[in-house]
Amino acid sequence: MNTKRLPRLGVVIPYRDRAEHLRRFVPHLAAYFSRDKNDRHIPVRFVFVEQVPGLPFNRGLLRNIGYQLLKESIDYVCFHDVDYLPIWADYSMPSLPSMIVWYGAETRPLNPGVSKNIVENPLDEMFATVVLLKNRQFEAANGYATDYWGWGWEDHDLRDRLTAAGFKLGRRKGTFDALDHKNEGQNDDYSPTPDAARNEALYRQRWGAGPDPSYPENGLSTTRFRIVKRVTMPPPPVCEREIPFEMVTVDFIG
Repeated sequence: MNTKRLPRLGVVIPYRDRAEHLRRFVPHLAAYFSRDKNDRHIPVRFVFVEQVPGLPFNRGLLRNIGYQLLKESIDYVCFHDVDYLPIWADYSMPSLPSMIVWYGAETRPLNPGVSKNIVENPLDEMFATVVLLKNRQFEAANGYATDYWGWGWEDHDLRDRLTAAGFKLGRRKGTFDALDHKNEGQNDDYSPTPDAARNEALYRQRWGAGPDPSYPENGLSTTRFRIVKRVTMPPPPVCEREIPFEMVTVDFIG
């Protein structure tokens, strides 16, 4: 198959302190994109974006930065959590912005090994974990908001930005292996963590009464950063084709 004519995919993974997940993610995705019946033909590259220590985690900013790093060499983008490994999935370019996770994400543990409580994810309402968008769709929504610090709600914001920009959302019911970790948005009694409570309040302030008219002024267009370190990751032995993996450490500007 002539892969030069296929749309080029960039996979962006925001990363912090998940060494065990990273150790499993890289070889699994390399094997998947080497051997899957359909997706092995997709021209694909991966970038992990890690922020320097000192500030709370900002997934929206890191995703915007990853897109900016790749946009000249890709036709569509996948924003991918490091704790979701594809079993049966479809990473081909979508006509609509699409979440491609379903089976494996229905429920997640709150605090593995400590609590037996689980979270039931409202999958029909989500636009998170692993999502695909054409470049023009992501840019029309002005990317992710940049001021959700700590855990959560930047995905809800992007979902509503896409709707406000005139896009319907698609759904592909892929099967994924979800790697366990402590839920950073809820305590063991289901109460929200301080970061989650603050981010939810920000989200509801913006979108609770209808479309947020300010979204074109906060997002991809206002993302500024400095590259601190950029490392090409060696391909794992299971990789049977050329798949670039990079780890880029960044500092935020402004």
